[in-house]
Amino acid sequence: MVDLHSHILPGVDDGAATLADALAMARAARDDGIATVVATPHRNPWAYRADRADAERRLDEVRVACRQEGIEITLLLGGESHIAPDLVDQVERGAAITINGGRFLLVEWPYEQYPEYSEQVIFDLQVHGIVPIVAHAERYRFVRRDPNYLATLIERGVVVQVTASSLLGEFGPDIRKLTEILLTHGLAHVIATDSHSVDRRAPTLSAARDRAAELVGEDCARAMVADVPSQVVDNHSFDLPPPKPYRPQPFWAFWRSGS
Repeated sequence: MVDLHSHILPGVDDGAATLADALAMARAARDDGIATVVATPHRNPWAYRADRADAERRLDEVRVACRQEGIEITLLLGGESHIAPDLVDQVERGAAITINGGRFLLVEWPYEQYPEYSEQVIFDLQVHGIVPIVAHAERYRFVRRDPNYLATLIERGVVVQVTASSLLGEFGPDIRKLTEILLTHGLAHVIATDSHSVDRRAPTLSAARDRAAELVGEDCARAMVADVPSQVVDNHSFDLPPPKPYRPQPFWAFWRSGS
């Protein structure tokens, strides 16, 4: 399996605080069957702003320590960038770090709003050959209001990531249900851990993969934790299947069913 979203880079954000923490995360991921982890530290003006060389140096320290500890895992570099009007410029300056140096960029939105400049930023990224990946889509208010909004982004070639722990109910039943809706309606393509430590959003995917298999079948579940993220880290193009429209049941449907 491949984890596209992890805060394993030590000492830079609210993820791993120390090298020991990063090693514990790497060991847990390896033991769960994850072969590749992409370190995606927060990259924005109020978080980790050091240059790419600093991030590479820190990740090399984790790689060396993993080899010394016998933890066989591949660690790659990326970043989780906040949506911003100058995001293309950030990519060109190296302030926003694409996944494994390729064309895919993990992007997060404010939880409570969809800024009016978002459409223009997505367009500008794509014009410059960058493919946005929406980070933890199930946690945004605009998705909670209308999951179909993701369909309009997917039709434009935007990739959608959801969080393993959301699917397992760790953010509560409402977020779990929404995540299930995104999976069953083709509104998500990648399941990742968004792990911050071995205890906070654990660096594991197998339980979420198994739950996804119950919802959408084993082939689709495997694609979300292995096939699609492998294409991303290898910088390969792939087609996104068309999503299914989500039609919420009216309240009287529940009343009639006696629920």
